[in-house]
Amino acid sequence: MTTDTTPHSRAYELLTSVLSDKFEVPPESIAPTATFEQLDLDSLAVVELFVVLTEELGIEVQDREADPDLTLAGVADLIAEAVKP
Repeated sequence: MTTDTTPHSRAYELLTSVLSDKFEVPPESIAPTATFEQLDLDSLAVVELFVVLTEELGIEVQDREADPDLTLAGVADLIAEAVKP
C-alpha cells in the first residue's frame, strides 16, 4: 500500500483536519465532493477557514475564491496551487 503524498492530498488532509478540529464538522460529513453549503458553513465561517488555512500553511489562500458550490476537492486544489513554488 502506498500513500499519496502529492500536494493535493496533503492539502486535502490539512483541510479535513481543520474542518473537523476547528470547525467541528463531523468527519462523516467530510468528502471531496462536499460543498461549504452542504457542511453548513456560512460565509463568515468560510472566511475564517481561509484565514486559518493561510496561517497554518504560511501561504496566501484567497477567501474570495470560495464559491458556496466549491467542493472540498476544489479548495484542496486552491491550496495545492498556492503552495507551488
